[in-house]
Amino acid sequence: MSRRILSLISFAFIVIHSGVCQPASPASYRIATRYNFYSFETEGEVILFVPRGHLYNNINVSLSVNNKKTGSWKGTPGRTTVRIPITFDPDPGRHTIIASVSTGDGNKISTAESTLSILPYKTNEVKTDRLTGGLIVHRRPFFPFGFYTYSPVNPTLAEEEVVKGFNMMSPYQKILPGTREERKAYMDRCAELGMKVHYNLLSVSGGGGVGSIIEGLSPENKLKYLSEEIIAFRDHPALLAWYIADEPNGYKISPDSLMLFYNIIKELDPWHPVSMVFMTPFISARDYTEVLDIVMADPYPVPDMPVSMVGNVAGQLSREFTGSKPVWIAVQSFGGGEIWGREPTAQELRAMTYQSIIRGARGIQYFVRQGLNLFPKSVSAWAECGKMAVEIAELTPWLLSDEPAIPVRTASPNIMATSAMHDGRLVIIASNKANAPARSDFSIGHPFTGRARVLFENRSLQVNGGYFSDILSPYGSQVYMLTLKQKKDDVQPWALNLIRDPGFEDLSSPGIPSAAYARNGGDRGATYFTDTREYIEGYHSVRLVTPTDNGSAKLRLFPFKGYPGRSYFISVRAKSDPEQGFHAEDKVSRNFFEIALNDYGSRQFELTDEWKEYVTIVTIPHDAEDPSRTNVILQMPSAGVAWFDMLQVAESVDINRSINPELLLNEF
Repeated sequence: MSRRILSLISFAFIVIHSGVCQPASPASYRIATRYNFYSFETEGEVILFVPRGHLYNNINVSLSVNNKKTGSWKGTPGRTTVRIPITFDPDPGRHTIIASVSTGDGNKISTAESTLSILPYKTNEVKTDRLTGGLIVHRRPFFPFGFYTYSPVNPTLAEEEVVKGFNMMSPYQKILPGTREERKAYMDRCAELGMKVHYNLLSVSGGGGVGSIIEGLSPENKLKYLSEEIIAFRDHPALLAWYIADEPNGYKISPDSLMLFYNIIKELDPWHPVSMVFMTPFISARDYTEVLDIVMADPYPVPDMPVSMVGNVAGQLSREFTGSKPVWIAVQSFGGGEIWGREPTAQELRAMTYQSIIRGARGIQYFVRQGLNLFPKSVSAWAECGKMAVEIAELTPWLLSDEPAIPVRTASPNIMATSAMHDGRLVIIASNKANAPARSDFSIGHPFTGRARVLFENRSLQVNGGYFSDILSPYGSQVYMLTLKQKKDDVQPWALNLIRDPGFEDLSSPGIPSAAYARNGGDRGATYFTDTREYIEGYHSVRLVTPTDNGSAKLRLFPFKGYPGRSYFISVRAKSDPEQGFHAEDKVSRNFFEIALNDYGSRQFELTDEWKEYVTIVTIPHDAEDPSRTNVILQMPSAGVAWFDMLQVAESVDINRSINPELLLNEF
């Protein structure tokens, strides 16, 4: 065994026996940083956990790091958590942060300590958000929505699923040096596609799971292979998290026996979280708190248990780990063998997924996907999962919002509901627990009167004084959006714009730009989804991911009537993220896009990581045969990811009323 492995084992032994984290008294104040670590930031937040007996006390809180004051707060909490902004020097290391809590008249009542972890920034780092229960990936909120699969991974699986909206996969695999190139192949393809990998280490870590035993593997080689695998993939752009144990409570794998693996991983790669999945009794997951960063559960109730079991498990774990660990649910998408008499129906899959999310799950990983019609056998059932993947992507800013929610109530015992606020808009998510239609009367804590948009169904309904009603289908779900505050955009559409839906706000079909055709430019995994996390006008942009050079999807926007001999100004706002995507070492990560007007003319622009307006002009030739159906064509030939918003066209004779012509002179 190498000296490096021996030193890691020694480090783990010291941590195990040093009492790393002592549980706090139920009556004491506790603190934790909002993110499990910081990197590029110089500002952050500390979460103060307030004992219930002190919710209405007047308190003062002072925070310090290395004897330097970093933040303070005073007032009456009124709730069990208080967010306190902090500033800090971005020096890498583990720093002790101390909270001193006193009464309003200055009498000290409690002191709490925690760790402020600061790491050097990495482009593929993944933070956990203790406030929302979500992840931060590429500096943006990320809701993992994916599936388990088997090895060897079909080379077309990732592209088949990413175009449906899935953003994560987790293959079962045996970690052997001789097959590492197979694993690198699917990791590289996922990175090209913008898909993340929940990396399975079961065969050389905690064990459990499908096919995780490597016969004849010595303990020394097990640790050696584990360390080598971490080093091989810790900087890979597709890496999301390390998956180290499958149902350890069922296999009687103790937390102490997992501490060695956990600490080796965290020593080699502190930038990525460590996960494990639990079987019933699910609440035993709390015994493993010190050896995981993400808590998963795998309730598989169909056909012998109520599907509401899944939401109940998610709620139980979310309550237990609030302010501490994200909770994910492995949703059942298999059946017909062993002790499961059949697969879940499409309706049951929807119920299990939405009920777990309503109850606090912030990651979904279906067990199991083996395309095209193996697991699950029902292609319609799997299509329902893809439909939900797009829906959850649309809802991500609300599901991972840090804004206080306006509460919602429902009169029906079979309807569960939750609410979330983001950017002046309230979202209400409801699910029917019964296999029968159900009417529900909703009431919200706000006297809103107006129309509620029923997302994903292209309809709306009336709300009067905060009350409205609707019918939910058997095991069905609904999402309602109420705009409580209209936002004002700095970017305004041109009065004489010729493009339909220039800001990609038409949600008739969620997740896609509605007023456009799409063509494949060479790579079957190229995608063009709308994105609610990035926009400069309205609430959406369209995100293009080009996996390989010259493999872009081409969007051919809805045509307008053009005229021979006339010139047309084209404008679009755009930005890229040069840190995303997969690039070989000998390539420069530069992104560019192309805008064209039919085949009359085109122009390419280099993208930056900031929103910017790009403008060009194209003249339709005098001898053009039939320009009555003129299309703008948008594509991104370079491999990478970019966002586009407010794509507009105006005829040159009208342009002075719509655009600043200096853009053409000064920038392009």
